[in-house]
Amino acid sequence: MLSSDELSDIVRSAVALALAVELDDVTSDKLLIPELGAESIDFLDITFRLEQFLPISVPRDDLNEQAEDVFGAGAAVDTLRRLTPLGAYLVRERLLGVDLSKVEPGMRVEDVAALWTVETWGGLCKRLLDTIPETCPSCGGGRTFVRNADGEFHAECDKCATELTAIPGDELNQNWFEEIRDLDEVARLVEQSRVQAAEAAAATAQAGDPAPAGAISE
Repeated sequence: MLSSDELSDIVRSAVALALAVELDDVTSDKLLIPELGAESIDFLDITFRLEQFLPISVPRDDLNEQAEDVFGAGAAVDTLRRLTPLGAYLVRERLLGVDLSKVEPGMRVEDVAALWTVETWGGLCKRLLDTIPETCPSCGGGRTFVRNADGEFHAECDKCATELTAIPGDELNQNWFEEIRDLDEVARLVEQSRVQAAEAAAATAQAGDPAPAGAISE
């Protein structure tokens, strides 16, 4: 595996280049939006830079919106674009380095990005790197990381040099949703989210908004 220092250097460099800031200003605890001046479009730039230097595929879909494929429409985000109890749980569990005290049901989805730190990106990259097989499926050789002249890391077998790949980020999230869907705590949060979704749908209807009902579908 890459050392923690190597991974940290790559993440910090990607953030610094994307935001055009000094590398020394990019520390693990820095908030990307309020402290480093990032905008939503910069998150895409960071993604592309990380994928250039690491053998990973960062999730393209929003975590909470992707959860609807497993838990149903409105499960994580209601029609007023607020996190439900389930949505808040998903953010707390999946986004390393965010201020958990600020993640609560009713929080606006747009405000979640403001909690991302440099450490959040590092945690995401490590989770993806950890899915690269430790042994080669072709010959049983061990996993090794090779860095080319451009500074790009690739994972390969140390015996036959077969390229070893990580699970794509969107697929990894989907697998995680499937793993937790039957947990008692998650089932309880889904029921609470149904209540919030119904209240949001009612509020939307009273306001005369033709948006679709926010009750969670089965």
